[in-house]
Amino acid sequence: MRRLPSYDEITGLPAGPRLTVPVEYGDENGHLNVRHYVGIFGDAEWAIYEHQEMGASAAAAQVGGVFMLEQFVTYRREVAVGDEVQVHVRFIARSERMFHLVSYLANLTRHQVAASMEGLECWVDLRTRRIAPIPSAGMAALDRHIAA
Repeated sequence: MRRLPSYDEITGLPAGPRLTVPVEYGDENGHLNVRHYVGIFGDAEWAIYEHQEMGASAAAAQVGGVFMLEQFVTYRREVAVGDEVQVHVRFIARSERMFHLVSYLANLTRHQVAASMEGLECWVDLRTRRIAPIPSAGMAALDRHIAA
């Protein structure tokens, strides 16, 4: 089993917005239901992409959008309803059309890394619905994050 980085190791990575886990995200055990993890990861990534000119604004303008090709979720620590969480993203590598990343779900209430989602994502031209080169602003942002 792969080791997750520590809470302190992820705090310097790009981060999405903070979220207090609402009651409706919980299950019968009082913790975050697994079906909501991917949504939390996805929402945070889209918020980060917006600052790279690859987010909702680009999609709304039909310029293009980020599509997930493959993902692998790991659950390590419980997240309870009412806990405050935040996703931090580590960009690992990119090609002209795709990039590899790992997103970490930080439980701010408990100071733990609760889960991770590793993914392979691509840029899609929404006019053709085909994988296309990542826009130059996006490539530059990804390169900065990868280098850091």
